[in-house]
Amino acid sequence: MEKINGSNPSPFKEWMQRKKESIRKNTNIVRELVKKNIKVQYRNSIIGALWTILNPLLNMLVMYFVFSGLFGKDDKTYALYLLCAQITFTAMRTATTQSLPSIVRNRGLLTKNKISEYVFPISCNISAIINFLFSFVALLGVMVWVTFSQGVQVFSWSILMTLIMLPALFLFNLGMSFILTTMYVYFRDIMHFYNVFLTLWTYLTPMFYKPDTLLKGMGPVAKWLIEFTFEINPMYHFVEYFRDIIYRSVGNPVLFPDVGRTLGIYGIGILFFGIGILIFSLTRKKFIYNI
Repeated sequence: MEKINGSNPSPFKEWMQRKKESIRKNTNIVRELVKKNIKVQYRNSIIGALWTILNPLLNMLVMYFVFSGLFGKDDKTYALYLLCAQITFTAMRTATTQSLPSIVRNRGLLTKNKISEYVFPISCNISAIINFLFSFVALLGVMVWVTFSQGVQVFSWSILMTLIMLPALFLFNLGMSFILTTMYVYFRDIMHFYNVFLTLWTYLTPMFYKPDTLLKGMGPVAKWLIEFTFEINPMYHFVEYFRDIIYRSVGNPVLFPDVGRTLGIYGIGILFFGIGILIFSLTRKKFIYNI
């Protein structure tokens, strides 16, 4: 009689309830892991979270003094050119390097508790985006310096357009993180190879040099090869997108970022996210046997 009257929940409703509870539980875990990641990052540091601002500034200053004479001649906003690349590339590097060993480092939680494997790379990526947003303080500081020292008005509401880029960058970073995390579970040496690859990736991305200056005087074959390298480099597109909003909008605020480039970075983000989550999903059940 109870079943006829519908007093017992249907299997679908029970499944939905379990899913809601699982999502709520994993959301709380991600929140706690993000707090932990940020605290651990600045543990035993005297100035703590200020390093989020100082790191991009100090790296930018080093590159400015080394390369400004070569690539920044007659460019009063070259510091902005450097910093746009620095904080964008750092967001990717932080997300992926922290995510890479996250499953193995949290083997205790995985073996003793029913926790979804997804929460570890996701929490690392959220932490990286929070650091990215903090680094905007450094960006604003450089904008103030350029305005007063170089006499160039660089402030505009165009800076708000960077919010359009964040979801695409997050998807790309998360996809890369899923791939690297999976590889690390089965092949621990990937951490050393990836550190070397990051160094190469830094030089293949126009962080401190300008593509036009680099390509000047080159032969057609060399020029085509370098341009092709830029085109297949995902971070080139994210860095250039950020520069379009901040660096190239000086004196000419953008109404909206280029639609083609916007679709391009979202295509990159969705593609890498799709590949990453597919690899991670197909292999995560066997993580417990290899960590």
